[in-house]
Amino acid sequence: MSNIIEQTKPVTAATHVNYTICPVFAASNVAVELGWLEEELKKVGAKLRYLFTNQEEKQWLPHFTHKLDNLFRDGGNIPSIWAKADNTNTKLVGLTWSPHGGHVVARAASGIARVGDLKGKRIALYKSGNQHKVDWWRATGELGILNALKVAGLSRKDVEITDIADDEDQSWGAGTKPAEVWASRPTDRALGVEVRALREGRVDALYTSQGRALALQESGDFTIIEDLGRYPDWTLQVNNSPYALTVNADLAEKRPEIVVAYLRAAIRAARWINANRDAAATLLHRVTFYPSVAATSKAIANYNFLPDLSPRNVAAIGITKRFLLEHGYIKNDFDVKSWVDSSFLEEAEKSL
Repeated sequence: MSNIIEQTKPVTAATHVNYTICPVFAASNVAVELGWLEEELKKVGAKLRYLFTNQEEKQWLPHFTHKLDNLFRDGGNIPSIWAKADNTNTKLVGLTWSPHGGHVVARAASGIARVGDLKGKRIALYKSGNQHKVDWWRATGELGILNALKVAGLSRKDVEITDIADDEDQSWGAGTKPAEVWASRPTDRALGVEVRALREGRVDALYTSQGRALALQESGDFTIIEDLGRYPDWTLQVNNSPYALTVNADLAEKRPEIVVAYLRAAIRAARWINANRDAAATLLHRVTFYPSVAATSKAIANYNFLPDLSPRNVAAIGITKRFLLEHGYIKNDFDVKSWVDSSFLEEAEKSL
């Protein structure tokens, strides 16, 4: 038996465990769809509950703050970093590298073919009116814009960055698992207010994720003028990724076998995805915003879903944290390496 399992006190009653996962390429999403997350947690006396199971006022808030007992969060690292810096004591127990650095999109009829053509023009930057959480969408956009300008030999002063405000007053919806919630999201909500601004000519370009960019391109109204994932410089791919798997420190310290069980499910799902790309694309299409199963399949072709805590992944978190601190998205600094706890991942890998 493993050290972690041996140190665990006998289970006398089921521990209720909450989880939330972003609509991204994380193995946790597939572990849920295959029933493996529930299966692994049940083995260690834990009962699983999805954060959005009940449509209650501000039920979504722990997705960002991590302020909920026994919570696992997997997905974009910006909310996870904000939660650690300014809200909640958590442990970083896994990271999933994403090779997609994001895209810059313009109107197809604009004549704009590359980022260099944006000199003197307007680039949309989302601005949330919701004061209860980190403005992760804006942070993602700002970092992506600055990276795109850098590779084009431009700087912030060469363009007009235009705030596009959003009250964010729409419900997140409810469901028993992520696929049910994301399927209920209105299409215009998934595409965003910046898209409307671009379509109406109030701005000339926007930065967005790969899935969203492909959906916009397929409409025929927009074109992709930059793909930050095409460069050999891996730092250009760091933007709300690598995806971070975090857990409340209290749960990790009191019930470490639950953390190991979660990671076992994620590793099992990652191995299955890596060996069954087409079948995995069908499942992942349910929990992401790619325009089709075919587009999802193409996007994950060279994607490694196995979570790890490699030096590059940890360094990438440091890049994002510094950006968030320097640009005022987080108030407090912290040591990224001290946030990382690799013992759970190591135990999960050994147990499999």
